[in-house]
Amino acid sequence: MGALDVAFVGTGNAFAPGGLCWNGFVVDDRYLFEAPPQALQSLNRMGIDANSLEAVILSHHHGDHFLGLPFLLLHWKYFGRTRPATIVGPPGTQELAVAIGRSVYPSLFDTAYDLRWVELADDESAQVGDLRLTARRVEHDARLSLNLGYQCELRGRRFAYTGDTGFCEAVVAMARASEVLIAECSSVDERVPIHLNLVDDIPRLRDAMAPEARLILTHLAPDVTAGNLRNTSVARDLERYRI
Repeated sequence: MGALDVAFVGTGNAFAPGGLCWNGFVVDDRYLFEAPPQALQSLNRMGIDANSLEAVILSHHHGDHFLGLPFLLLHWKYFGRTRPATIVGPPGTQELAVAIGRSVYPSLFDTAYDLRWVELADDESAQVGDLRLTARRVEHDARLSLNLGYQCELRGRRFAYTGDTGFCEAVVAMARASEVLIAECSSVDERVPIHLNLVDDIPRLRDAMAPEARLILTHLAPDVTAGNLRNTSVARDLERYRI
């Protein structure tokens, strides 16, 4: 099965605390989860070729998770991409991306490669390359079309990503089923219904996981640590983790 290679293009929340880049990560240099505004810059800094990405997987449509997509598409258009690419997200992803993309770069979608759009509802699945994704509805911004986490399987390894969410049964189920869980955690002890916090929520997620499973936290401020939580770490910008 082999190790999972997880590279964080950013780990901050919408307010970029302490100068952190906005949250997003790449698995095996092929699957980018979220498209934060600086995604292309971070990929370049980490030596990851944006043309090697097979898919971009979006959890929801807030700007810190979405607005880097036009720059990725721009790179693909002008820097020789010929392989097909897939954009996965909740309902309305294609419509929103095309509206924004054509507004800022009018010829963005006149491409030499095939661009596939996959929009998932709760409990729907998709196969992208050798990555199997199952969407899980999570609790975040009810004004958006849908907020998703993803249960994933890649080369026999089971991992999940919560997306932005408050504590809910979907994230507990993902924790129970995963060898690796990447969890959004927006504060230490502030209680915000649409976000997880470190003091109340993360220990409950950790307890739902197998003892040997790995929990990686993102979306936090730069001075936060995981304390004494078992097999838990706080991701840092531009760092790689082999798990």
